[in-house]
Amino acid sequence: MPIQLSIDHVARVATASAIGTIGIADIREHLDGERIRGGLPYREFIDATRATTAVSAGDTRSIVDLLRRLGSRGALGPTAVIVSDDLSYGMLRMLQALLADVAEVRPFRAGQEDEAREWLASAPIRQAPA
Repeated sequence: MPIQLSIDHVARVATASAIGTIGIADIREHLDGERIRGGLPYREFIDATRATTAVSAGDTRSIVDLLRRLGSRGALGPTAVIVSDDLSYGMLRMLQALLADVAEVRPFRAGQEDEAREWLASAPIRQAPA
């Protein structure tokens, strides 16, 4: 699996590392694994500096739909994603805007790990829908 996930239930933090070419199937598998392991409401730090995206505009809509469905069932924790290329950064900015009412997803560029961790530590945890 190109996305390796670690969940610390005591600290309520998920950490992921993405390597290689990441497509829609990889993202679905990651989110499903996070859901099964109970990490969706936790703060998540994703290091995708060694990954490239193979996600189309249609895939982006599918990701938004999936996250909206997951968000309707329970809280989604804030997510900081470190990327190393402009395409990944732009796609994540689009996701950030499209999901603003459901989840906090914020991209950061390579070299901004400290800033990403600071933001993540202070980002509010949303409550599950009623």
